[in-house]
Amino acid sequence: TMFCAGGETVKDFIAASLIMVLTLGGCILFLHYADNQSQNLIKDIRQEILPDISQGNWASVQKKMNKLNDDWHKFRKVTLYLLHTETINSIDYGIARSIKYAEAEDDSNTAGELNSVIEQLSFLTDNQKLTLQNVF
Repeated sequence: TMFCAGGETVKDFIAASLIMVLTLGGCILFLHYADNQSQNLIKDIRQEILPDISQGNWASVQKKMNKLNDDWHKFRKVTLYLLHTETINSIDYGIARSIKYAEAEDDSNTAGELNSVIEQLSFLTDNQKLTLQNVF
């Protein structure tokens, strides 16, 4: 039978199963990390930056935008090879545009770009999650 050859087939099966569990576990941990980071960036935009824009606190907006940009680029380094590249690039462009709009103290365009970034961040990990919609 196939399990008699010194147990090699059983060992191969156990090794393959272990590799699969570790790979899936790593993916789940990464997606959890990425989702948390995305949500933190969204929270910073909604709770910190957008209120300052509506109040016209441009010095604060620019400072917080620089922090957002730094936080995004730290997160981007980790996700660049594992998540959808076009979405990551779109977020890059949106943050860059919103920084320039903030420098010009353009409240409408700054807020518009940041709301676009929020939407892109919210979809960044959605396409990677293991759901029936993504599988089929």
